[in-house]
Amino acid sequence: MNTNNSNAAINERLAYVDFKLRFTGHISRADLGEVFGIAEAAASRVLKEYSELREYNKTQKTNTILRESFSPLISIEGETALGMLANGFNKSKLTNNTILPYERIGSVPNRLNITEVAMITRAIAGNYAINCNYFSQNSEKHEIRTLMPLAIMHDGSQWMFRAYDRNETKINKFKNFHFARAINVQEELQNKENKRLEHEGLGNDKAWNLRLPLILKLHNSLNEVQKSQTRRDFGISQDQDELFCSEREAFLWITKKKWFVDDRTAEQRQIDDDKEVKRFYKFQLMNGDMIEQLKNSVS
Repeated sequence: MNTNNSNAAINERLAYVDFKLRFTGHISRADLGEVFGIAEAAASRVLKEYSELREYNKTQKTNTILRESFSPLISIEGETALGMLANGFNKSKLTNNTILPYERIGSVPNRLNITEVAMITRAIAGNYAINCNYFSQNSEKHEIRTLMPLAIMHDGSQWMFRAYDRNETKINKFKNFHFARAINVQEELQNKENKRLEHEGLGNDKAWNLRLPLILKLHNSLNEVQKSQTRRDFGISQDQDELFCSEREAFLWITKKKWFVDDRTAEQRQIDDDKEVKRFYKFQLMNGDMIEQLKNSVS
Protein backbone atom coordinates (compact mmCIF):
# COMPACT_ATOMS: atom_id res chain seq x y z
CA MET A 1 0.00 0.00 0.00
CA ASN A 2 1.18 3.52 -0.80
CA THR A 3 2.61 5.13 2.35
CA ASN A 4 0.62 8.31 1.84
CA ASN A 5 -2.61 6.33 1.45
CA SER A 6 -1.75 4.30 4.55
CA ASN A 7 -1.16 7.42 6.61
CA ALA A 8 -4.40 8.96 5.34
CA ALA A 9 -6.33 5.86 6.38
CA ILE A 10 -4.77 5.88 9.84
CA ASN A 11 -5.48 9.59 10.29
CA GLU A 12 -9.09 9.10 9.25
CA ARG A 13 -9.55 6.34 11.81
CA LEU A 14 -7.92 8.42 14.55
CA ALA A 15 -10.19 11.33 13.64
CA TYR A 16 -13.21 9.04 13.92
CA VAL A 17 -12.15 7.84 17.39
CA ASP A 18 -11.72 11.46 18.45
CA PHE A 19 -15.11 12.41 16.99
CA LYS A 20 -16.94 9.46 18.53
CA LEU A 21 -15.47 10.04 21.99
CA ARG A 22 -16.22 13.74 21.87
CA PHE A 23 -19.83 13.59 20.71
CA THR A 24 -21.09 10.28 22.09
CA GLY A 25 -18.72 9.78 25.02
CA HIS A 26 -17.62 6.28 24.03
CA ILE A 27 -15.86 4.25 21.33
CA SER A 28 -15.44 0.49 20.83
CA ARG A 29 -13.56 -1.81 18.50
CA ALA A 30 -16.93 -2.79 17.04
CA ASP A 31 -17.59 0.85 16.11
CA LEU A 32 -14.35 0.99 14.14
CA GLY A 33 -15.09 -2.34 12.49
CA GLU A 34 -18.54 -1.21 11.42
CA VAL A 35 -17.39 2.11 9.92
CA PHE A 36 -14.10 1.05 8.33
CA GLY A 37 -14.57 -2.69 7.81
CA ILE A 38 -11.46 -3.59 9.77
CA ALA A 39 -10.84 -6.62 11.98
CA GLU A 40 -10.81 -6.45 15.78
CA ALA A 41 -7.01 -6.62 15.91
CA ALA A 42 -6.70 -3.65 13.55
CA ALA A 43 -9.28 -1.73 15.58
CA SER A 44 -7.27 -2.42 18.74
CA ARG A 45 -4.16 -0.97 17.07
CA VAL A 46 -6.09 2.20 16.18
CA LEU A 47 -7.25 2.62 19.76
CA LYS A 48 -3.73 2.01 21.06
CA GLU A 49 -2.32 4.63 18.70
CA TYR A 50 -5.00 7.10 19.77
CA SER A 51 -4.19 6.45 23.44
CA GLU A 52 -0.63 7.58 22.72
CA LEU A 53 -2.02 10.92 21.62
CA ARG A 54 -4.93 11.38 24.04
CA GLU A 55 -5.98 9.68 27.27
CA TYR A 56 -9.34 8.00 27.76
CA ASN A 57 -10.93 5.45 30.09
CA LYS A 58 -10.08 1.98 28.79
CA THR A 59 -12.31 -1.00 29.47
CA GLN A 60 -12.67 -4.48 27.98
CA LYS A 61 -15.52 -3.61 25.57
CA THR A 62 -16.08 0.14 25.51
CA ASN A 63 -13.72 3.08 26.00
CA THR A 64 -15.09 6.34 27.42
CA ILE A 65 -14.13 9.97 27.40
CA LEU A 66 -12.26 11.69 30.23
CA ARG A 67 -14.50 14.74 30.36
CA GLU A 68 -12.38 16.84 32.69
CA SER A 69 -9.21 16.59 30.63
CA PHE A 70 -10.39 15.80 27.10
CA SER A 71 -8.61 17.82 24.43
CA PRO A 72 -9.79 17.01 20.89
CA LEU A 73 -7.40 16.16 18.10
CA ILE A 74 -9.62 17.61 15.38
CA SER A 75 -11.21 21.03 15.01
CA ILE A 76 -14.84 20.97 13.93
CA GLU A 77 -17.83 23.33 13.97
CA GLY A 78 -21.04 22.42 15.76
CA GLU A 79 -23.23 22.24 12.66
CA THR A 80 -20.71 20.01 10.87
CA ALA A 81 -20.57 17.68 13.87
CA LEU A 82 -24.35 17.45 14.10
CA GLY A 83 -24.56 16.77 10.39
CA MET A 84 -22.18 13.84 10.71
CA LEU A 85 -24.01 12.49 13.76
CA ALA A 86 -27.15 12.49 11.62
CA ASN A 87 -25.68 11.25 8.34
CA GLY A 88 -22.49 9.40 9.23
CA PHE A 89 -18.84 10.25 9.72
CA ASN A 90 -17.35 11.94 6.65
CA LYS A 91 -13.68 12.85 6.48
CA SER A 92 -14.38 15.26 3.61
CA LYS A 93 -16.34 17.42 6.04
CA LEU A 94 -13.16 17.85 8.09
CA THR A 95 -10.97 18.86 5.15
CA ASN A 96 -13.57 20.72 3.03
CA ASN A 97 -12.66 18.52 0.07
CA THR A 98 -15.81 18.37 -2.06
CA ILE A 99 -16.46 16.48 -5.28
CA LEU A 100 -18.04 19.56 -6.84
CA PRO A 101 -17.53 23.23 -5.92
CA TYR A 102 -19.74 23.86 -2.89
CA GLU A 103 -20.49 26.78 -0.62
CA ARG A 104 -23.13 27.06 2.06
CA ILE A 105 -25.27 30.18 1.82
CA GLY A 106 -25.79 32.36 4.88
CA SER A 107 -23.43 30.38 7.10
CA VAL A 108 -22.74 32.00 10.47
CA PRO A 109 -19.35 30.77 11.75
CA ASN A 110 -19.18 29.38 15.29
CA ARG A 111 -22.86 30.05 15.91
CA LEU A 112 -23.07 26.93 18.04
CA ASN A 113 -20.89 26.40 21.10
CA ILE A 114 -19.14 23.16 20.17
CA THR A 115 -18.40 22.23 23.78
CA GLU A 116 -22.05 22.52 24.75
CA VAL A 117 -23.22 20.76 21.60
CA ALA A 118 -20.98 17.82 22.57
CA MET A 119 -22.44 17.74 26.10
CA ILE A 120 -25.97 17.52 24.70
CA THR A 121 -25.17 14.82 22.14
CA ARG A 122 -23.26 12.80 24.75
CA ALA A 123 -26.35 12.98 26.96
CA ILE A 124 -28.45 11.54 24.11
CA ALA A 125 -25.96 8.71 23.60
CA GLY A 126 -25.57 8.10 27.34
CA ASN A 127 -29.25 8.30 28.35
CA TYR A 128 -28.83 10.99 30.98
CA ALA A 129 -30.04 14.53 31.69
CA ILE A 130 -28.32 17.91 31.43
CA ASN A 131 -28.85 21.20 33.22
CA CYS A 132 -28.86 24.43 31.21
CA ASN A 133 -30.31 27.88 30.84
CA TYR A 134 -32.64 28.01 27.85
CA PHE A 135 -33.61 31.24 26.08
CA SER A 136 -36.98 30.33 24.64
CA GLN A 137 -38.59 32.57 22.05
CA ASN A 138 -41.95 32.19 23.78
CA SER A 139 -40.98 32.53 27.43
CA GLU A 140 -39.21 34.98 29.72
CA LYS A 141 -38.18 32.17 32.07
CA HIS A 142 -34.49 31.57 31.59
CA GLU A 143 -33.65 29.83 34.85
CA ILE A 144 -31.86 26.48 35.01
CA ARG A 145 -33.80 23.62 33.45
CA THR A 146 -33.18 19.91 33.64
CA LEU A 147 -33.60 18.43 30.18
CA MET A 148 -33.40 14.84 28.99
CA PRO A 149 -32.11 15.12 25.38
CA LEU A 150 -33.49 12.37 23.14
CA ALA A 151 -32.82 13.09 19.44
CA ILE A 152 -31.40 15.67 17.07
CA MET A 153 -33.34 17.33 14.24
CA HIS A 154 -32.69 19.81 11.42
CA ASP A 155 -35.37 21.88 9.72
CA GLY A 156 -33.20 23.01 6.81
CA SER A 157 -31.71 25.98 8.63
CA GLN A 158 -31.65 25.31 12.38
CA TRP A 159 -30.33 22.41 14.45
CA MET A 160 -32.60 21.36 17.31
CA PHE A 161 -32.93 18.55 19.80
CA ARG A 162 -35.97 16.80 21.20
CA ALA A 163 -36.00 16.57 24.98
CA TYR A 164 -38.11 15.79 28.01
CA ASP A 165 -38.31 18.91 30.20
CA ARG A 166 -38.38 17.91 33.86
CA ASN A 167 -39.23 21.49 34.87
CA GLU A 168 -42.31 21.75 32.65
CA THR A 169 -45.53 22.03 34.68
CA LYS A 170 -47.84 21.28 31.75
CA ILE A 171 -48.90 17.75 30.83
CA ASN A 172 -46.79 17.61 27.68
CA LYS A 173 -43.16 17.70 28.76
CA PHE A 174 -41.65 16.63 25.42
CA LYS A 175 -40.54 19.65 23.39
CA ASN A 176 -38.16 20.88 20.69
CA PHE A 177 -35.14 22.93 21.74
CA HIS A 178 -32.65 24.92 19.65
CA PHE A 179 -29.00 24.10 20.25
CA ALA A 180 -28.14 27.79 19.89
CA ARG A 181 -30.46 28.79 22.75
CA ALA A 182 -29.17 26.31 25.33
CA ILE A 183 -26.30 27.82 27.34
CA ASN A 184 -24.36 27.01 30.51
CA VAL A 185 -24.86 23.31 29.81
CA GLN A 186 -23.75 21.03 32.63
CA GLU A 187 -23.40 17.25 32.81
CA GLU A 188 -24.02 15.74 36.24
CA LEU A 189 -23.07 12.14 35.70
CA GLN A 190 -22.49 11.34 39.36
CA ASN A 191 -26.13 12.03 40.16
CA LYS A 192 -28.06 8.76 39.79
CA GLU A 193 -31.29 10.74 39.43
CA ASN A 194 -29.94 12.12 36.16
CA LYS A 195 -30.35 8.78 34.37
CA ARG A 196 -33.23 8.56 31.93
CA LEU A 197 -36.43 7.14 33.38
CA GLU A 198 -38.74 4.97 31.31
CA HIS A 199 -41.48 7.61 30.95
CA GLU A 200 -38.90 10.14 29.68
CA GLY A 201 -37.95 8.21 26.54
CA LEU A 202 -39.08 8.73 22.96
CA GLY A 203 -41.32 5.69 23.25
CA ASN A 204 -43.62 7.75 25.48
CA ASP A 205 -43.45 10.90 23.35
CA LYS A 206 -46.86 10.81 21.67
CA ALA A 207 -46.20 13.79 19.41
CA TRP A 208 -42.96 12.21 18.20
CA ASN A 209 -44.52 8.85 17.43
CA LEU A 210 -47.73 10.11 15.81
CA ARG A 211 -47.33 10.61 12.07
CA LEU A 212 -50.03 12.77 10.56
CA PRO A 213 -51.14 12.55 6.90
CA LEU A 214 -51.13 15.96 5.21
CA ILE A 215 -53.27 16.81 2.20
CA LEU A 216 -51.99 20.12 0.85
CA LYS A 217 -53.54 21.95 -2.09
CA LEU A 218 -51.93 24.80 -3.96
CA HIS A 219 -53.36 27.97 -2.45
CA ASN A 220 -56.05 29.79 -4.38
CA SER A 221 -54.24 33.10 -3.86
CA LEU A 222 -51.34 31.96 -6.07
CA ASN A 223 -51.33 32.97 -9.72
CA GLU A 224 -50.53 30.43 -12.42
CA VAL A 225 -46.83 31.31 -12.54
CA GLN A 226 -46.54 30.93 -8.75
CA LYS A 227 -48.40 27.63 -8.85
CA SER A 228 -46.08 26.31 -11.56
CA GLN A 229 -43.00 27.36 -9.57
CA THR A 230 -44.34 25.75 -6.40
CA ARG A 231 -45.04 22.50 -8.27
CA ARG A 232 -41.39 22.40 -9.40
CA ASP A 233 -40.06 23.25 -5.93
CA PHE A 234 -42.07 20.47 -4.29
CA GLY A 235 -41.88 17.84 -7.04
CA ILE A 236 -45.58 18.04 -7.92
CA SER A 237 -46.63 17.04 -11.41
CA GLN A 238 -47.61 20.07 -13.50
CA ASP A 239 -51.12 18.66 -14.00
CA GLN A 240 -51.71 18.25 -10.24
CA ASP A 241 -52.63 20.72 -7.51
CA GLU A 242 -52.21 18.53 -4.41
CA LEU A 243 -49.29 17.25 -2.36
CA PHE A 244 -49.69 14.20 -0.11
CA CYS A 245 -47.12 13.63 2.64
CA SER A 246 -46.83 12.83 6.34
CA GLU A 247 -45.10 14.49 9.27
CA ARG A 248 -44.55 13.83 12.95
CA GLU A 249 -46.94 15.82 15.10
CA ALA A 250 -43.88 17.17 16.92
CA PHE A 251 -42.75 18.89 13.70
CA LEU A 252 -46.12 19.89 12.29
CA TRP A 253 -45.91 23.55 13.24
CA ILE A 254 -42.43 23.79 11.72
CA THR A 255 -43.63 22.30 8.42
CA LYS A 256 -46.61 24.66 8.31
CA LYS A 257 -44.36 27.66 8.87
CA LYS A 258 -41.61 26.72 6.40
CA TRP A 259 -44.00 25.61 3.68
CA PHE A 260 -46.40 28.57 4.15
CA VAL A 261 -49.40 26.37 4.87
CA ASP A 262 -52.78 28.00 5.45
CA ASP A 263 -54.41 25.97 8.22
CA ARG A 264 -57.01 28.56 9.20
CA THR A 265 -60.63 27.59 9.64
CA ALA A 266 -63.27 29.14 7.38
CA GLU A 267 -64.23 31.42 10.28
CA GLN A 268 -60.64 32.58 10.79
CA ARG A 269 -60.23 33.28 7.08
CA GLN A 270 -63.42 35.33 7.07
CA ILE A 271 -62.19 37.40 10.02
CA ASP A 272 -58.89 38.08 8.24
CA ASP A 273 -60.75 39.00 5.04
CA ASP A 274 -62.98 41.42 6.94
CA LYS A 275 -59.90 43.05 8.47
CA GLU A 276 -58.16 42.99 5.07
CA VAL A 277 -55.29 41.00 6.57
CA LYS A 278 -53.02 39.80 3.78
CA ARG A 279 -50.74 36.80 4.26
CA PHE A 280 -48.72 34.81 1.76
CA TYR A 281 -49.47 31.09 1.49
CA LYS A 282 -48.30 28.33 -0.83
CA PHE A 283 -50.70 25.63 0.34
CA GLN A 284 -54.12 25.16 1.87
CA LEU A 285 -54.39 22.36 4.45
CA MET A 286 -57.34 20.28 3.28
CA ASN A 287 -57.66 17.73 6.11
CA GLY A 288 -57.40 19.87 9.23
CA ASP A 289 -60.39 18.18 10.89
CA MET A 290 -58.88 14.73 10.32
CA ILE A 291 -55.57 15.86 11.86
CA GLU A 292 -57.32 17.20 14.96
CA GLN A 293 -59.23 13.93 15.37
CA LEU A 294 -56.01 11.91 15.12
CA LYS A 295 -54.28 14.14 17.64
CA ASN A 296 -57.18 13.90 20.06
CA SER A 297 -57.33 10.11 19.71
CA VAL A 298 -53.87 9.69 21.27
CA SER A 299 -53.96 12.54 23.79
